[in-house]
Amino acid sequence: MSRSVRNARKRLRSSRVFGVVAAVVLLCSCQVNAVVTLDVAQSGAGSVTVNVIADSDVVATAPNLADDLRFDDAIAAGWVVARPNKTVDGGLQISLTHSFENTDQAGVLLSQLSGEFGPFKQMSLTRSGKDTDSTFKLDGILQADGGLNAFADAALLKTIGGAPFAENLQQAELDLGKAMTIDFVATLPGVIERTTGISVENTTSWRVPLDGSEQSVLTTSRNTAVKATVARLVAGLFRFLLIAWLLTMAGLITRVLYKRRGASRTPSE
Repeated sequence: MSRSVRNARKRLRSSRVFGVVAAVVLLCSCQVNAVVTLDVAQSGAGSVTVNVIADSDVVATAPNLADDLRFDDAIAAGWVVARPNKTVDGGLQISLTHSFENTDQAGVLLSQLSGEFGPFKQMSLTRSGKDTDSTFKLDGILQADGGLNAFADAALLKTIGGAPFAENLQQAELDLGKAMTIDFVATLPGVIERTTGISVENTTSWRVPLDGSEQSVLTTSRNTAVKATVARLVAGLFRFLLIAWLLTMAGLITRVLYKRRGASRTPSE
């Protein structure tokens, strides 16, 4: 293993959250698949999960990768890191999860997975309307500029040198898009009204372009809390019936009292 690769592994100790993707790509020209999942509940709370799977060639080239990776920065930022574990085919799987309490926090978390060169740019999630009838809007751009630059911070690139690894990809007759894939999957409450991705029910997915092109994630969904709405209607109906019953009973009692009073005034025969 070259000195630059060994230095790269050491430098990973302080790389940013999404640097785990850079780790396996920069170490060798192997196959890496990453999925970033955004799950949003009706309240606007939810979680962001990063799941990275490197194939067996990565593990064969860097057998100590699982032990060398450090997630101190991620943990300090509130991410819950699952211990790296091997897959059935001998690869390596790494997962990070962070919950959020509102839509604003979701945008902040997605920004932690990106940098100047991408791959998540201008990401935002908003919620408008009422509790029983709300609209969610996901917006932003998926774009990886500068090839490997999008997956490592400036200090890491300076340490390892970006060019040698780019040459490795070329020598292996691979471009970055073939060496790795990144999918973004968002599950929003309610029914998807419009999207730029591929939707199945209320879940939409996109493939992050790694050739510098842009992919919009503009998506809106409308969530109508049918149960809450029906409950309010039923409660209103019961309230109306209760008032009507009370008024009817009051009328009957008044009539009975009136008849009794009239009977008491009539002289007996």
